[in-house]
Amino acid sequence: MKKRLLALGLAGMMMLGALAGCGGGGDASKPADSGSTAQTDNGGDTASSDKQLKIGLSMAVRDQFLTSMELAAKAKAEEIGNIQFEAVDANNDMSLQISHVQTWAADGYDAAIVCLVNNDSAQEIINAANGMNVVFVNRQPDLSLLKDNVVYVGTDESLYGKAQGEYLTEYFKKEGKTEINAVLFQGVLGLDNVIKRTQSVKDALEAGGIKVNYVYEDTAEWDRAKAMDKFVQFMGSGKPFDVVISNNDEMALGVIEAMKTSGEKKVLCPVVGIDATDVGCQAVKDGDMLCTVFQDPAAQGGGTIECAVGLATGKPIENLKDNYYNIIPQLVTIDNVDDFLK
Repeated sequence: MKKRLLALGLAGMMMLGALAGCGGGGDASKPADSGSTAQTDNGGDTASSDKQLKIGLSMAVRDQFLTSMELAAKAKAEEIGNIQFEAVDANNDMSLQISHVQTWAADGYDAAIVCLVNNDSAQEIINAANGMNVVFVNRQPDLSLLKDNVVYVGTDESLYGKAQGEYLTEYFKKEGKTEINAVLFQGVLGLDNVIKRTQSVKDALEAGGIKVNYVYEDTAEWDRAKAMDKFVQFMGSGKPFDVVISNNDEMALGVIEAMKTSGEKKVLCPVVGIDATDVGCQAVKDGDMLCTVFQDPAAQGGGTIECAVGLATGKPIENLKDNYYNIIPQLVTIDNVDDFLK
């Protein structure tokens, strides 16, 4: 099975259930050109028979997951057709991201899709849009800001950490342990998804009856190399650890590399991540990572285009409830990882 087929099936189930309302549609190792513009008119079902829509996507940064999401958005725009789609990278600069939106508003774009550099800056983005349709994605704004022409595509970020915590609770109880020492690597501090992923995994472990001593807790800013370097330093302290919890797969993979290059040349304890990237899933299959949680870049990227087109044309948007296009995460373990590998 393919990730794309799984995402389509999940989307169908969510439509039927009217559900709801967290660092892909292509090879994430081949990022789209920065600032590229795709003119799409495939002669099939089009966004509008009279007018070509203009949609811009401002990325917070191009990491592996967000690049997959970007590629999925571009593919969806090409599939719908009659859309001028532009994707640009804010390089973690909020001022630059606001400038992207201001430029699109001035140029008569129909919608701006924004993966926020900073969750707290959503109102500034809406102000910069000056009435233009806005689709926030992946990084959740204050939901009170959502209205007729402002929507959010993403997931309740707390569900990712909850899935990690519940699976670890089950794992350690099978091992006969109710008290453990844990290392926890967070993404960029202060971001809404980091706060929610971190707190929810702690809450789930506590609710499951596992007492956790957090012997080391730090940020590696979503980055594999930073996580690797920091974990090497931590291992040098000699402190005991039973598990490493990471806010994303990239940091988890950095920890695994640090373990494998240490004196024992092997993974020393369970390591868990979030995103279910291709490399993350392969690590689960290889037995290096205990689990990850599927954050669906294809559903997020495609959903942004569906919402942008719907807002621009006035057509109904399936799966949108209270201006929230919700995508449910899935736990990935050795038992189902093949369903998520390409």
